[in-house]
Amino acid sequence: MIFCVDMDAFFASVEKASKPHLKDKPVAVIGAKERTVVTTACYIARKYGVKTGMSKYEAEKMCPFINMVVGNNRKYTYISSQIMDFFKTLTDKVEVYSVDEAFLQIPDEEAVDAIVDIKNYVKKHFGITCSVGAGKSKLVAKMASGINKPDGSLVISDDKTIDFLDSFKLEDIWGIGKKLSERFYNTGVFNTADIRKLGREKLCKMFGKNGHYYYMMAYGDDREGIRVEDETVKSIGHSMTFPEDVRDTRMFNAYLLQLCEMVSGRARRHNVSGRTIVLSIRF
Repeated sequence: MIFCVDMDAFFASVEKASKPHLKDKPVAVIGAKERTVVTTACYIARKYGVKTGMSKYEAEKMCPFINMVVGNNRKYTYISSQIMDFFKTLTDKVEVYSVDEAFLQIPDEEAVDAIVDIKNYVKKHFGITCSVGAGKSKLVAKMASGINKPDGSLVISDDKTIDFLDSFKLEDIWGIGKKLSERFYNTGVFNTADIRKLGREKLCKMFGKNGHYYYMMAYGDDREGIRVEDETVKSIGHSMTFPEDVRDTRMFNAYLLQLCEMVSGRARRHNVSGRTIVLSIRF
C-alpha cells in the first residue's frame, strides 16, 4: 500500500510548537524583508482568508490580530530530515516529495499500525500534526491525504478506488489541474468516469503519449511507483502543480521559495552542491 504523509501547515505548525503562546492564535510565516509575502498560514489564519502569496499587509487586513513570524528555513529542513529518517525505519521505499511531504510503500497488513506510529512520532517529537492518505498508488494516496485535514487519515481500499476518484472534479485531481481540465471539459469529459468511457485509443489521439497516462489515472494507477533516491545523487529537483493559475508575481515567488528550500534541504542531506540550476515553467 502507498502512503502519502503530508505535514499540516508545516512551517506555521513548527513555529507554533516552538512558541507555545501562539498555540491558539492565527499565525502566518513570512520572509525577512519588509516587502515580503506569506509563505504559509496556520489553519486558524486560513479561516480568516489568509493565503500563501499574500503580502503581510493584505494578511493583516484579512486578520488584523494575526501573528507574523519570520521563517526559519534551517529549522524546517532539520525537522523535515528527522521525520524523513524516521520514515526510513518503517520501510526502505520512501520518496521525499517535498520538505513537508513524502510517499511510502508499506505492506498492507502493517498499514493501520504504521499510520498510528507515524502520527504519534510526529506529534510526540515535534508537537505538530500530519495527515495520511493511503491507497493503491501515489495518486490515490495523495488525493486521500487531503480529505480529513488537519490531523486526519484515510485509507482507500482497491475496490473503492474508482468511486473515490469519480467523486472529484477533474481540476481537483492531482496532476491534471485547471488548464488541462478545461480541455477535457470542452470535449464533454467532466470526471474520471468520463475518461474511462472515452477510452485509451481516443485519449492517445487527443493527447499523444500522455493519453495513456490519463487513462491509467482514471483507474487510480501511476505512471511510476515510489522513486527511491540512489546513493549517488546526480541531480536534485522538485516540482509543484499550482491549485489554480498564478498571475501574481508575489505568489509565484512564494512558491518558488518553497521549491528552493526543498531542493537545498535535500542537497544538504546528501552533502552535495551543483553548478547548474534549471527552472522549468509549464503553462
